[in-house]
Amino acid sequence: MNPFPLSIVLFGLVSVVLYAEKLPLFSKLFHYLPSAFWCYFLPMLLATAGLLPEASPVYDFLTTYVLSACLILLLLDINLPGIMRLGPMALGAMAVGAVGIAAGAVVAYAFFARWLPPETWKGVGALSASWIGGSANMLAVKEGLHTPDNVFAPMVIVDTVITYSWMGLLVAMVSLQDKWDAWVGADRKTLDNVVQRLCEANAECGSRNLEEGSSHKNNFLPHSTFHIPHFSFHAVWLMGGGMIIGALCLGIGRRLPQGGSVMNPAGWAFLLVTLIGIGLSLTPAAKLERYGASRWGYLCLYLLLAAMGSKARLQYILQAPLLIVMAYLWVLIHAVILAVYGRIFRVPMFFLVTSSQANIGGTASTPIVAGVYQPHLAALGLLLAISGNVIGTYAGIAIAQACHAVH
Repeated sequence: MNPFPLSIVLFGLVSVVLYAEKLPLFSKLFHYLPSAFWCYFLPMLLATAGLLPEASPVYDFLTTYVLSACLILLLLDINLPGIMRLGPMALGAMAVGAVGIAAGAVVAYAFFARWLPPETWKGVGALSASWIGGSANMLAVKEGLHTPDNVFAPMVIVDTVITYSWMGLLVAMVSLQDKWDAWVGADRKTLDNVVQRLCEANAECGSRNLEEGSSHKNNFLPHSTFHIPHFSFHAVWLMGGGMIIGALCLGIGRRLPQGGSVMNPAGWAFLLVTLIGIGLSLTPAAKLERYGASRWGYLCLYLLLAAMGSKARLQYILQAPLLIVMAYLWVLIHAVILAVYGRIFRVPMFFLVTSSQANIGGTASTPIVAGVYQPHLAALGLLLAISGNVIGTYAGIAIAQACHAVH
């Protein structure tokens, strides 16, 4: 297929999904299977039917240069000062949750690796990046490790199934909050201190608008709030600048040490792009949000998911049932590590469940879980989820290396 009509088809699919998401008729459908899933799944259906090509320069351009712009534009809006104000207990629980994700990934993969395709360790690394960070991190690791589409496609199904089933379980456990806190002797005054710090962060950030947040996790995507922005001159220099940064980082990556299938120029490039995006968020460049930086970043991400889906085939997901079983063991290990940490350090249940959902669920679902446990601390869930986006790409590649060593 000619690149131009293929580009129109991908953009059209994304537009249809975003429009359908806002219709009351499909509200329940999108509640359980979010727009991120459909942006990936519908192109996969068309590709399986032979209506979309398996390879195209359009896919290469999107997954290299547009992905770089996506990472830059989304990371610009990260509020690191506000995150650091949350205090050691909140950030400690988030860090332990991420360690639990990493340990669960390696242990579960070591147990199931004998029944899985040889390169599944790359998919585990990509899914780890999603669970610690977000969808943008997942795609960066996927491209950085050159993860085959037959390995990546089932991970999208696993991500959706685990995310919503785990969220339901955490919400159902709210009645145990007082019992847990009494059992471990948790100091509830810590919650009041976090409220104060959160108010200070909100006051300092002003227009950064913590409650609008970033995205849906499928981790870094907005849910029921996103609309395709009107094209403007700002889109040209915002996305163009991000692509230029990506191209420069790719050139640097070619000159850095290579690690075969574990580390290559694209992997180095996305690590550098992530670092640059985090650095820019601490400079006046963060004010580019007034020109819609994150909006254009979200649109890039939807198009990237559509491109990824176009390279996949429906038969790739046949191994998903075994991966789902592996993922439940993976999440169980994560939960046990968090529970042990909470028992030893007398951490309130609120911090444990919020950090767990921030890892696995992401920025749209975490405020919901946080609000169920502590209604006045819903924004804390958002900040914790955003904090994972800072390290998601690095963690995903590191976990993939560990799984590769195990394999």
